[in-house]
Amino acid sequence: MEKTFVEQIQINKSNKICGLHPKTKLVILISYSICSFIFMTLNLTSLDIPLLVIPWFVIRHGQDAYYNELTNLNIPILVIPWFFVLPILALLSGILKRFLKGFKVIFTVSLIVFLVQLFLIPGGAELWRFYFLSIYQGGLKSALILTFMITNIAGIFLWYFQTTTNQEISRALEESGMNYKAAFVFTSSLKMIDVLGKNSRTIMNAQQARGVETEGNILVRAKAFFPSMVPLILGAVINADEKALTLEARGFNYQCKKTRLFNLKKSGWEKQATLISIGITIIVLGWRILWQIM
Repeated sequence: MEKTFVEQIQINKSNKICGLHPKTKLVILISYSICSFIFMTLNLTSLDIPLLVIPWFVIRHGQDAYYNELTNLNIPILVIPWFFVLPILALLSGILKRFLKGFKVIFTVSLIVFLVQLFLIPGGAELWRFYFLSIYQGGLKSALILTFMITNIAGIFLWYFQTTTNQEISRALEESGMNYKAAFVFTSSLKMIDVLGKNSRTIMNAQQARGVETEGNILVRAKAFFPSMVPLILGAVINADEKALTLEARGFNYQCKKTRLFNLKKSGWEKQATLISIGITIIVLGWRILWQIM
C-alpha cells in the first residue's frame, strides 16, 4: 500500500528516538556539541595513560624516556571514546546503515584534514621522522582536536537531518514563533542542496550519454565537471523563478490565517530525552569545572 504524503513526511515514527519532536532533537544536537567542545579542553595524557591513538610505529619498546614523552603529550584523548556516542545514537534511531553511508564523506574530509595537520604543523617535540616527513607534538595535538571536532559536529548534524525532514523542520520553526516566510527561506536553502545534487547527476548522465568522458582520474572528472556548472546555475535560476510564480499563484504572501497540511506528532519520549541531554551536559560541565579547580 502506497504511503500518504503526510506519512512520507513524518518518517520513522515507529522508532521512538527517530520520531522525537524536532525541538527535542535540536536539544540533543546542542547538548552533544557543547559536550564535544568541553572534552576538547580535558587533557588526560599527563596521567600516564597509554596513547592508543599513536600509530604503532611510533612506540619503541624498552625506551622508557620515549614512552614517557608519548604519555605526556597533553592531548585531549577523551574525544575518541566520546565519538562512539554517534553510531550508538544512530543505531538506537534505526538509521545506522544510512548514517554510515552518509558519514563516508565526513570521514574522507576528516582524514585529509588529519594528515595535513599531522605532517605540516610544527611545534613541540619531534615524535617521529622518516626522511623528510616528521610528526611533532603540536601537529599531533592539532590534528586530533580539529579532526574529531569535524567528525563530532558534522556527525551530529548528519544524524539530525537524516531523522528530520525539511517539512518537519519548517513546521517546528513555525510552532516556535518564526515567521512562515523566514521558515520557508531556511528550509528551501536546505532543500536546494539535494536539488542541486540531483541536477548535477542528471547533467553528468546527459553528458555521458552524448559521449563525453566523465569518469576516470581527477583531471578527467574536473574537465567534465566545470562545463556542467553553467547549465546547473542556469537551472537553479530558472527553478527559483518558477518557484516564485508558484508561491504567488498559491497566495503565499496573502495576509490571512494559514492552514497546515499536517501537525507534528510527538513520540512520547520528548521529556525523557530532554532531561537526559541536559543532565549529561550539566554533569560534563560540572566535571570540567571541578577538574579545573583540582
